[in-house]
Amino acid sequence: MYTYLGVGITSLGFSPEEVTRAFVFYGCGAIVGVLIGGRMADRLGSKLTSGSSLAGLCVCCLVLWLALRAGVLVDLAFGLASAVAQLFFPAQQVGLANDFPARRATVLAWNNSALFLGISLGSLIGGEAISHGSFEMNLTMSASIAFTGWVISWAILPNPARPRRTA
Repeated sequence: MYTYLGVGITSLGFSPEEVTRAFVFYGCGAIVGVLIGGRMADRLGSKLTSGSSLAGLCVCCLVLWLALRAGVLVDLAFGLASAVAQLFFPAQQVGLANDFPARRATVLAWNNSALFLGISLGSLIGGEAISHGSFEMNLTMSASIAFTGWVISWAILPNPARPRRTA
C-alpha cells in the first residue's frame, strides 16, 4: 500500500498538501509502531505481537478504505495503519534472534533481504490491483494479504511461553 500511497490518494482527489500530510502521519505512525513493537515483543512475546500486527493491519486497511470513502479521519487512519504494521518487524526480529541464537546476525541479515523481497512482491501485487481497479482495491488486497499472513503465522509459529518480566 505504501508504494502507491501518493499516487493512490491523489487519484482520489487529494491535494498535494493533503498527500504530504498523509505521509507525515504515516511516517510518525511507523516510528511509534516500531518503538511499541519492540516493547510488546519483550513483554508479550514475538508470536502474539506479530499476530496482533497482522490481524490489526488487516482491520486497519479496511478502516482506511472506509475513511477514504467517507473523507474523514484519513490522516489518523494512515497513522494508525502504519503504527500497527510496524509492530511486526521488531517482533519478527526478536523471534528469529531467540530461535537462532548461534546464527543471530546471519538470520537477521537474511530477514532484511526477505523484507525487501516482500516489499517488491507487495508492490507488484499492489500495482496490479491499482491497474485493474483502484487504490481502494489495493487496500482490500493488502488487508487480504495481512489476514493470510496472520493465519499462516498462527498455524506455523510455535506458541512459546510468555517471556518473564524482570524487576
